[in-house]
Amino acid sequence: MSTATLRRPAPRTAAPGLDKTRRSGPPRRAPRLLLPPRREPTASALPAPQLSLPGLRPVHSAVTEQAWAHALRRPGPAGPSLPDPATVCGPVVLAAVEALVGGRPLTQLVRWVTPQVYEALGARLRDCGPRPGAVRRATVLRSHLCRVSPTVAEASVVIHDGVRVRAGALRLEVHRGHWRATVLEIG
Repeated sequence: MSTATLRRPAPRTAAPGLDKTRRSGPPRRAPRLLLPPRREPTASALPAPQLSLPGLRPVHSAVTEQAWAHALRRPGPAGPSLPDPATVCGPVVLAAVEALVGGRPLTQLVRWVTPQVYEALGARLRDCGPRPGAVRRATVLRSHLCRVSPTVAEASVVIHDGVRVRAGALRLEVHRGHWRATVLEIG
């Protein structure tokens, strides 16, 4: 009888220091690299053209001169200049997002928004309820501003609230010498 030898590959053995099956503890994750958000250049608005009233010639009478006095007044020197709305839009949306996630009281927005916007934010906060757990600090990733007129501006703002990235849109109007949000939408 003949005996046949059966060849089989030998089991693989790893070096003692490289044995991956004998690790204790949870599996390791690859390290994450957290970078600060990239700063976008700020928008620079063009100066608004100065409007001049056409020359009006009043009819010489006391009644007509009093009635048309408001139209005959020439624009005087500009009052105190308004701050740049680009510096206002980001912090207003940031404060609103932080208030919605529970990181800041909603009352801090009273000065910067109209009563209608404040009530809408309050209703949204009541619907969501308080959020348990630690609150992460939100950051503005970028913003884009468009001047509609010298006293009106609209902006879109992208914010990372620590969990997800949100978009906000707002309309700023001048109220008593300051910018105030009359419309605020947060996604």
